[in-house]
Amino acid sequence: MPNYVEIYFGSAEERERVAGKVSSALGIPFEPSDKPYADYLGKTEDLALDFKVGHELEDDAGIPFEDMPYVLTIRDFHRGQLDEPAARKMFGELQGLGYRPMYLVRGLQEILESLD
Repeated sequence: MPNYVEIYFGSAEERERVAGKVSSALGIPFEPSDKPYADYLGKTEDLALDFKVGHELEDDAGIPFEDMPYVLTIRDFHRGQLDEPAARKMFGELQGLGYRPMYLVRGLQEILESLD
C-alpha cells in the first residue's frame, strides 16, 4: 500500500493562482520547487505536500486524470498513519474553491472521494 494519497483536480486558472488559492485554503505555505516531482512544496509538523501542475497519466479505472492537471500529494512522517485523514480534510477544504473534477485517490486506483 502506498504511503501517500493524492488529490487530483481540474482548473483552467494559471498555476501560480491555483497554488496560491490552494495554499491559502489549506493554511499551509508553499514554496516554489525545482524538483521534478513538485512545482511547489509545503509542510506541516506531520505532513509533506508536493503540488504539481501536469502529469502523464491517462484516464484509468474510472478516474478522469486527463481532465485534472493539478495534483497535490500528501505524505506523512508517521508511516502512513496521518496521510489519509489529513487528505480527506484537505479535500473538504478544496471543495469550496469549486475545482472540478476532483478526486482523492490512493495508489492511482483506489478512489477515496470524488466530485465531478
